[in-house]
Amino acid sequence: MVCNQLIACEICDTKINLRIQMGYVDIPFHINCPKCVTSISGKVLLDQENAISNLKIENAHEVPNDENDCYEVELSGEFPTKKIHLREFGKFDLSPFIRNGSFYGGNSVAHNATRKAMQFVFSDWERLIPYFELFWSNNKQLLYPKLESEINKYDCIPMSKVNNDLDAFQALHQLFIMTSYIASVLPNNAIKEYIDAQKLIFNNKENLTELTKLVSANLFEFNEIEKRFIELIKHFTKIYEQIIPVVSLKNANCIDNVDKDQFGITTADFNMLTDFYAKSYEWILDNVDIIILFNNISVRNIYEDCGNGKSYSDIPSLRSKFKKLEYLNDNEPFSQLNNHLRNRIRNAIQHFNCNIDYITQKITFKDNHAGRTNEETIYLIDFANLCLENFNTVIYIVELFYNLRKFSFIAQGLEPSCIPKRDDSPMVKSFRNKTGRNSICPCGSGKKYKHCCLSIENF
Repeated sequence: MVCNQLIACEICDTKINLRIQMGYVDIPFHINCPKCVTSISGKVLLDQENAISNLKIENAHEVPNDENDCYEVELSGEFPTKKIHLREFGKFDLSPFIRNGSFYGGNSVAHNATRKAMQFVFSDWERLIPYFELFWSNNKQLLYPKLESEINKYDCIPMSKVNNDLDAFQALHQLFIMTSYIASVLPNNAIKEYIDAQKLIFNNKENLTELTKLVSANLFEFNEIEKRFIELIKHFTKIYEQIIPVVSLKNANCIDNVDKDQFGITTADFNMLTDFYAKSYEWILDNVDIIILFNNISVRNIYEDCGNGKSYSDIPSLRSKFKKLEYLNDNEPFSQLNNHLRNRIRNAIQHFNCNIDYITQKITFKDNHAGRTNEETIYLIDFANLCLENFNTVIYIVELFYNLRKFSFIAQGLEPSCIPKRDDSPMVKSFRNKTGRNSICPCGSGKKYKHCCLSIENF
């Protein structure tokens, strides 16, 4: 269902028809007036029960609909939309919902990809933050019973007691995965890659001595890494409603099927996206060391020996954190970084030398270096994709840290309690005996068992 609302720019009174695709989430929007380029932003608040929408808007006001030609912009929280254009009244055009299937090559693929992307919207992972804070402050007396109560709400979490820091750490990790629906944001093969990476280094007995040396060297402040990670996830949660169409397209590997001259997203606030991109970029550069070290151990069995012939101990003397990436060899097993780490874009953001035209949705980044200006122009939908790639890399690095910290607890002599749920639990029987890998998960998520609670059991 599509609703239409006519607005007029506060500065020049240019009329713009908002063609609103009804959906399941409220729709933030950011556009420029096509005449005077005034920034117009707001949010469409959807009332699902009554199939109506309410509009909050800045720098424009609502006016009665009429039958005259005017500018038009489509708004949708779930699908790519046509960029602002001149509307011919009475001329038929597909709705964003109907058109969406053409980007995916079929409506069923589009539906499944969008449904998967929507799961993170309904996550409630932030209720775990007080538990993380108790863990960081070492308040075991309060934390352990709280976590036991939480994990026993989920029959698919294969532990029921929290007796030590290792138990607490694993319980927090599994609860985060359960409550965040993080798998709905990650690439389809991400969970398998994480599990394979864990097996690659921790199941090889030849690596254990060097891993023990690594944790004994105390190179990482795990609590501080996790605190900054939680702040990034909070930030990502705030921008997520702005990039749902991009997540959906990524889920089906279809983002390159969109004609970006004609279609894009009106939901994204460029300033919020640049803030997330810059902060996630810095977090990655600060913590990419774990990838370098795991490569060193798995390939050369010495954590100091890097793939570029240099030593890990040389890294602190680098004049730029970006130079750390030269210590990564794409052919080594833990190197998962791609070209989403764009130093020119990072520098332009840091020096406030970037701008967006919301009419064309083109972003211009200018990097001034050594008397030269390097300019890069990309579409907003592609920049949202870069933010998503950063997020995926952050999660990957966090998983590596999770495994290393878990190993450090074991090296301290801690053993997991891991008391399994009662065997007569109907849910446990359903998971263990009846549910196939490709069946719908019994937990009610709507996902396949292999992408949901089976992956939880494997973490």
